[in-house]
Amino acid sequence: MSPITAYGYQALIVPKTFCLWLKLSVCAIFLLLCTFAYGQSTELAAPKASDVRILIDISGSMKKNDPANLRRPALDMLIKLLPEGSQAGVWTFGKYVNMLVKHRPVDEAWKREASEKTKTIGSIAQFTNIGDVLDKAAYDKTYSTRPNYQTHLILLTDGMVDIDRDPSVNQRERERILNSILPNYQAIDYKIHTVSLSKNADRQLMDQLALGTDGQSVIAQNADELMQVFLQVFDQAVPKEELPFDGNSFVTDSSIEEFTALIFRKPGSKGTEILTPELERYSKDTRDSNLNWYATDKYDLITVKRPLEGEWKVIADLLPESRITVVSDLSLAVKPLPANLLIDDMLDVSLALREENKIVARAEFLELLDIDITVKKTDGGKSNTQRLSDGLVPGNGIYTTQLKDFAQTGRYEVIATVDGKSFQRQFVHRLDVREAFAVDIEPITGQSPQQYKITVTPQIKDIDLDNTDVVGKLKNPSGSSNITNFSLTPSNSWQWTMTAEDDGRYTLSIRMTTKDAQGQRKSYTPNPFTIEHPQGDPFFERLAPEQKAPEIIQPEPAPIAPLVEVEPPQEAESIDEPIDEPEKQDDGNMMKWILYGVIALVNILIVVVIYILYRKFFGQSSDDSDASSKEAVADTPEKVEAFKEPPMDEMNIADLDDEDAEPTSNDIDTDLDAALAEDNDPLADLNPSELDEADEDPEFDLDDFAPDSLDDDDEDLKI
Repeated sequence: MSPITAYGYQALIVPKTFCLWLKLSVCAIFLLLCTFAYGQSTELAAPKASDVRILIDISGSMKKNDPANLRRPALDMLIKLLPEGSQAGVWTFGKYVNMLVKHRPVDEAWKREASEKTKTIGSIAQFTNIGDVLDKAAYDKTYSTRPNYQTHLILLTDGMVDIDRDPSVNQRERERILNSILPNYQAIDYKIHTVSLSKNADRQLMDQLALGTDGQSVIAQNADELMQVFLQVFDQAVPKEELPFDGNSFVTDSSIEEFTALIFRKPGSKGTEILTPELERYSKDTRDSNLNWYATDKYDLITVKRPLEGEWKVIADLLPESRITVVSDLSLAVKPLPANLLIDDMLDVSLALREENKIVARAEFLELLDIDITVKKTDGGKSNTQRLSDGLVPGNGIYTTQLKDFAQTGRYEVIATVDGKSFQRQFVHRLDVREAFAVDIEPITGQSPQQYKITVTPQIKDIDLDNTDVVGKLKNPSGSSNITNFSLTPSNSWQWTMTAEDDGRYTLSIRMTTKDAQGQRKSYTPNPFTIEHPQGDPFFERLAPEQKAPEIIQPEPAPIAPLVEVEPPQEAESIDEPIDEPEKQDDGNMMKWILYGVIALVNILIVVVIYILYRKFFGQSSDDSDASSKEAVADTPEKVEAFKEPPMDEMNIADLDDEDAEPTSNDIDTDLDAALAEDNDPLADLNPSELDEADEDPEFDLDDFAPDSLDDDDEDLKI
């Protein structure tokens, strides 16, 4: 093949190869974008049905903490609120565990049976066997992953782990709950919500069970609060879509199949009535096939099937816990949200409207909506609202945002509201914002001098206990300071016993250092605590942020070592220094990076294919050209004997300087003899064995570059 023909063939191959590369790239990007969009849309798939398992303490101490047995009406309310299609069961426990209501799908027959069985709940048991009831309520953990249900346990108790009169037996059982039962619940993704009824309940254990499974841990100060507390936890277990109240009014639309009104009235107020859009009055005495009304002295539970479209009005002195939940073909879907956050964590929210189980993405429809997200603190703190519907309509119909309004501990409400002019929807989620570690200070009675037990409990779901250090600095009334390392206990908390030998105020500063899920070290420094000795009222309190002094905790190898207070070095960390947290990536960013990586990989593969094709076709052309040239040379008669070039090591370097001179045969022989006579080879004096030793003994080793100690930083904990 002639060079002209080969060049023409190459010119034909390049455009085809480029077109192939372009087509493959476009197809790959299209498929990946489709996959990404599909992944985004499936994030808001229909929520799983709820599987609710209620565990009720019937120990004898309940006679004191719940003398009116308000567990019965509170439990009965939850039973009536359970939707059909869910599953539920009720267990009671004291010394022994009893399945009071069989665990099975919820229907009208189950509700009637459960309501009757709640009337038998009393306070008759001797012990409080929390571990056994947790074991038996998860009876199906070994053979069922329950993919169609999200399982929630609601644990109500007023006491501590109590299975024997020997405290050591109770302690071992408590450790079993934390180190064996809790990991099992985490592995099968069962959530535990705890309700503590009394100050005597083991709040540390309740918190660890709830936080370890992303459940809620709440306390009812008395039995009168039990119904509201039960309802808060129930909202986590069975999230429902609501209609927003406008005063005492709410609006229904044609897509609503039924609504359920849970109306809490102010004490002493008149009975509840409802005014329909046609101004017809409903009450508990109204007889209608589409109306189901259950009334107590505290609340009304009203279900209306096929409600009229328009404005309804509730005639009653409403309490804030009242709500209207709906069943509708047009629903507000919200990606599941966590029940707990740490201070300054950000909350990713994704929501969309779903019609007949499909996300609504029609731009002409979405442009009519007003979609708002409100975050407010339930204890009267300020609220913040942002509008998601401003700007461009999302192509997949999913609205996303990141909330950052969680700078204080406490309970928050996240409220998503959709106003479609002809319809309204609302979704309410409650969550707790906590510090990474909780600190409890408890005086030890019967000790002289007075001692205090200080316990640090993690409130992080996945904490690396073996790589967590807790160090404290105690400033005595005299002004001297002691440094101490807290000890890890079998209950997965850190403890230290403080001895108060002098009267006055003690100031305790604590720093916790741990590793996150990515293996990066993070430090937490809560505000210092002050302890008054002799005990005041209160005997300890936390300093406000503006009162906190910039104290330094110097690391010390010994567990307890008294130190003379000295001026801290300049490079030491201050206890007030903010902790840098690793930037948090949301699912969308992760998907984008995956997308970019796959596209890059596809392009690399395409380049490799192009190179192979190039070598195949272009290399063949070059070989053909070389072969043609060799054939032409072979056919040419030999006229002059060709000069045979000597090896490079036999050539005289001086001869290379004269580029224009043409060497003769005599010159070549003379230079060659001179080169052979002169011994300039630097390796001539070395024998092969010496060469081998040179290879075996390198001039440096990687160990020469190692630092003297890689563990210095880990050994010196700075606070």
